[in-house]
Amino acid sequence: MKKLVKVTLSAAMIATLTACGSSSSTTSNGKKTVTINIATSPDYAPYESLDKKGNIVGFDADMVKLFPSYLNDKNTTYKFKWNQMSFDNIVSQVQAGQVDVGVSGFTYDKKRKVEWSDPYTATAQVAVVNKNSKIKTVKDLEGKKLAAQSGSTGEKAAKAVKNAKVSSVSNAQEIFSALTANQYDAVVVDLAVANNYAKAQNFKVLSQSLLDEKNYIIAKQGNKKMINLMNKALTKFLASQDYKKLTNKYGLKKLEK
Repeated sequence: MKKLVKVTLSAAMIATLTACGSSSSTTSNGKKTVTINIATSPDYAPYESLDKKGNIVGFDADMVKLFPSYLNDKNTTYKFKWNQMSFDNIVSQVQAGQVDVGVSGFTYDKKRKVEWSDPYTATAQVAVVNKNSKIKTVKDLEGKKLAAQSGSTGEKAAKAVKNAKVSSVSNAQEIFSALTANQYDAVVVDLAVANNYAKAQNFKVLSQSLLDEKNYIIAKQGNKKMINLMNKALTKFLASQDYKKLTNKYGLKKLEK
C-alpha cells in the first residue's frame, strides 16, 4: 500500500512505542469521551499520505473524520487518533493491542489473524509499468523483475506470477522511484494507487488485474466490540452522499450493491 512522503524507521518506532489502546474519560456532566487509536502507513495515496505540513490526508483520513458524526450520542463522544508506522508493522501492533484499529487500505488475507470490518470500497491488485515498456499483458510479467509493498496482498499477487523475481519493499514511494530507474520491470499495487501514480508520473497500468479485492478496517482478533463499532460507522458512511463524493474525489471504486 501507499505513500507520498517516506515514513522513517525512527518515526515508525516512536509511533509504535507511544500508541496505546482506546481510552475513555468522563466529564463533569457525566458524558464519556472515548479515544480510538488508529494505525496507518501514510505512503499510499490516495488512501492516505502526508501533506507538506505532515498531516495525514486521503480517502481513509476523510472517511474517519466523519465517524464521530455517525457514532456520537448523548452519552459518548468519540475521538480518533492517528499513529504512523510502516505497513508491515500494523497487524502486529493491532494484534498486541497497542492500537485499536488499522486503517491503511487493507485487503483481505486469511493469514492475517485479525477481525475484519465490513468492506468499504472495491479494488484490485494491478501491475504498473513505465510508459515505454514492452509489457502489455499480465502474461508478459512472467519471469520479470517485480516489486510490491512488503506485507501487502500485492506482494502475494506478485509472487503468484510464474517465474517472477519479486522484491518486497516497505515504502511504496520507493517502489515507484525504482520503477522509474528501471530497477524493476513492473510494480504491483492497489488499483487506486496505480492510477494515482500513473496520472502523476506518466506510468501505464495494465488493464487486467492480478487479484480482485475489497478494502477493510482491521481490529484485534476477538475484539468484536471494536469491529462492530467500526461497522456501525461504515454502514452509515456507505449510505451517505459523502461516500459517493469521496470515492469520486479520490478515484476509488464504490462497492456494488
